[in-house]
Amino acid sequence: MDNEIVEEIQKFPYPFQKLLIKEACAVMKRIESGKNAPGLTSLDCDCLFTNKYLLPCKHIFHEHMYGSTKLLTDDVWRTFRSMFEENGFEIYERREQITILGLQTDEQRRTDSQRLTVNELMERVRDMYWRIEESGSREQVDSFIENLERTLNLILTGESESVYN
Repeated sequence: MDNEIVEEIQKFPYPFQKLLIKEACAVMKRIESGKNAPGLTSLDCDCLFTNKYLLPCKHIFHEHMYGSTKLLTDDVWRTFRSMFEENGFEIYERREQITILGLQTDEQRRTDSQRLTVNELMERVRDMYWRIEESGSREQVDSFIENLERTLNLILTGESESVYN
């Protein structure tokens, strides 16, 4: 592993160091499985790890170490560290409390519930994609994407209008 990455990881609190080292080491498993760098051009990864911990994941590390885009610059590392320097572990607590607290009307609760349902469905799709990508063949990944695209196109073009009524 790149010494610069190890030096940056060491600047985090110990529990985060363990998480980050595990993700950075998972790149080797991806390479052994024949996976190429994911082709990320930004830090926007939709995998469960990034969404859960708000830290760089194996996909970001893979792109940075073996891809064409060096995502983990000094400024990026500083930004990740600053989240924890300012808030510590409370960053996770506050994130959850926003969803839980507050007085809402029935309509607001219904709208929030619908949004949460859509977010959960999207997260399930992303999780399934990442599982298939990690353990499946290129054909399985292609098939998953084709089926997802076909289904979403039906919904987005209104051809499945009868589903809504």
